[in-house]
Amino acid sequence: MEQNNLFHDRYFLERLLGRGNFSEVWLAKDTKTGIKVALKVYAPATGLDDAGLNVFAREFSLVVNANHKNLLKPLYYDSCDRKPYLVLPYCEKGSIMKLVGKFSEQDAWRLLRDVASGLAWLHAMNPPVIHQDIKPDNIMVADNGDFMITDFGVSTHLRSTLRKSLSSAFSSAGTVAYMAPERFGKDNTPIMANDIYSLGATVFEMLSGDTPFGDDGGLVQKKGAEIPELKGDYSPQLKKLIYKCLSTDPWKRPTAEQLEQYAITGLSGNTIKYVDEKTAWQKHKLLFSVVGGVLVVAIIGGGMLIKHQVNVKRETREKMAIMAHNDSVQAEVSQLVFSADSLVQVGDLHDEGYERAYLKAYDNYESAEELAQTLQDSANVDRHKNLDDKKSQLERKLYDAYVSFQEKSQLFKDDVEISTEFKERAGNISSVINVAEFENKQEKAVPEE
Repeated sequence: MEQNNLFHDRYFLERLLGRGNFSEVWLAKDTKTGIKVALKVYAPATGLDDAGLNVFAREFSLVVNANHKNLLKPLYYDSCDRKPYLVLPYCEKGSIMKLVGKFSEQDAWRLLRDVASGLAWLHAMNPPVIHQDIKPDNIMVADNGDFMITDFGVSTHLRSTLRKSLSSAFSSAGTVAYMAPERFGKDNTPIMANDIYSLGATVFEMLSGDTPFGDDGGLVQKKGAEIPELKGDYSPQLKKLIYKCLSTDPWKRPTAEQLEQYAITGLSGNTIKYVDEKTAWQKHKLLFSVVGGVLVVAIIGGGMLIKHQVNVKRETREKMAIMAHNDSVQAEVSQLVFSADSLVQVGDLHDEGYERAYLKAYDNYESAEELAQTLQDSANVDRHKNLDDKKSQLERKLYDAYVSFQEKSQLFKDDVEISTEFKERAGNISSVINVAEFENKQEKAVPEE
């Protein structure tokens, strides 16, 4: 492909905008409409065989209708000389790569909000689309200043197809500097949390001028390196959220949906309440109970000595205190249940380590149930009766996972390392739910001969 040539009898190539492992991006003029577009051509040097072209057509059909303001939606898909290509809107402001090290705190909050919003849309697709290569080059700046994700929809299968078509000199996949630690393990199956890590590394770079672990990415972190301090005059709240995104444990990272809400809260200047952290009520509930008891005793004792008017005021204050307590607890319960429901949905995808999402959800349900019991009116208690049902359904899913891991530990008994890993995963579940109770139910359910 050369400058000042016509591609596919329609697109006049004006200049090369960028080149990656698998593709070239050109600024081109659509001779039929007269508008400027970005032309992304895959395998530009070699082209693909029929099987490869079929893979492209099938996979891009899943995302060609990506109608979200933070996704750079393709305008058209076709192939020329066995080279699949996408026609994309041309973003005159380009990618955020040119802004590395120049971001303000407000810019960082907006980047987290916009990219997380786009990722939440992709992750919610059926089947989910995991980007796998979030980095500054793949985040464009729209004319109105919004940030938009590009280069989504390139699945593992698609990357494999492209690698086979290229020489070994261009066979690397992904961008190591932004890769999460788990991507360097034995099971590097892409999971949604990979994208959150890459976004955290991207925001870190936009503020500091470099990725947290240089060119080696999460590989260094996997070997025990700590997340370096983000230097600069940035709020502790922003730093904490970035560190959460960069957590070594993928299940400690927020989901894209949660991250978007956290960023919206941070952007507005309010305090972020993380769903995976215990609230002040949970941490100090014993102290609150004791102090509350003392106050009630003092009020009752005082009420015996003062006039009727003061008693009325006291009763009013008590009712208001109960209402305030109920409202506060209700909000915390709802937040915990929302988080647990989201985690169950993540676990239902059965990605690698999915039971950890289930276990985290189970902990949230239990915390919500515990808090709901402190509500001081029956109406609010009734609203949370379905917590028992949700817990029971989740216990069933955990038990099924436990049985599966036990079976796999036997299946791979000749490979000690793999067998031990499945035993440990089963053990983590049995330490939380009553496995024996489920097994007894199973035995009773089998009819006697």
